[in-house]
Amino acid sequence: MSRERSALRNRLEFAAYRLAQLGAGALGPQALARIGSLAGDVFLAASARRREILRFNLRLAFPEMTAAERSRMARAVSRHFGRVSLDILRLQRLDREAFRRELTVVGEEHIAAAAAPGHGIIYLAAHMGLWEVAALTVGLIRPETFLIVNRPLDNPLLEEEVVRFRSRFGNEPLGKRKVLRTILAHLGERGAVGFLVDQRVSPEVGVEVPFFGQPTWTHPALARIVRKTRTSVVPLCALWEAPGRYEVRFFEPLLPDSLDEAELEDLPLTARFSAITESMIRRRPEQWLWFHDRWRHLRLAQKS
Repeated sequence: MSRERSALRNRLEFAAYRLAQLGAGALGPQALARIGSLAGDVFLAASARRREILRFNLRLAFPEMTAAERSRMARAVSRHFGRVSLDILRLQRLDREAFRRELTVVGEEHIAAAAAPGHGIIYLAAHMGLWEVAALTVGLIRPETFLIVNRPLDNPLLEEEVVRFRSRFGNEPLGKRKVLRTILAHLGERGAVGFLVDQRVSPEVGVEVPFFGQPTWTHPALARIVRKTRTSVVPLCALWEAPGRYEVRFFEPLLPDSLDEAELEDLPLTARFSAITESMIRRRPEQWLWFHDRWRHLRLAQKS
């Protein structure tokens, strides 16, 4: 059992967060991007474990790349997350109009196609670009309340700040509430829910589907909800384009009524969602979270 976090640690982390937030507010997006890129370089050099995971993942996913190409990709990944980690502090200070001015929204017609049958909408995102921007954009441009499936932070002071940020524009983080029951009720009321299916799960709860050509354990919860509710799924991503500029793109929806019953089973439907996620990542691979230990079982097997 993990030890309970101390109140002192929580307060120190919160103080550091507030200090970083003030610094981000005093700088413009160009300066933040430069500092973030530098921070990414430092992180890549300093974190041996994350560097190992990043390099393993890139070798696995892009075997056709040369070592030099993967090295450049690794640096681009680290710089990207250095930039957006700081930029999210700046975004917290923007009002609705200022936030909207930084967005280019593409593919809104796909939301209309998904909403046409009169059901709720599920948005399928990935840990790429800046996924918080994707969620906020849905809340900004759509009338439905958007539920965000999330794991609460261990620090309650920081969690309160994150919930406040994610709740802007009418969004509603779920936290530790009765998630499945709440989602089903919300979709039944024609609401919207966001899902990310690109994180590692254990074999006990997942199904094994291809992801970048590798067998990958993936949670089938989204497939089960779609099968039960017949809710359409709209893929989306929010890409960092330049300092102070994001492109939020919605893709063609998956309409469950167009699939037969066999295609709606856990394995084929989860594989379809995984393939959609991969196709989004391949558009801008340097903006996906390659630091995540997605293929941990393969990495450890190779080391043994």
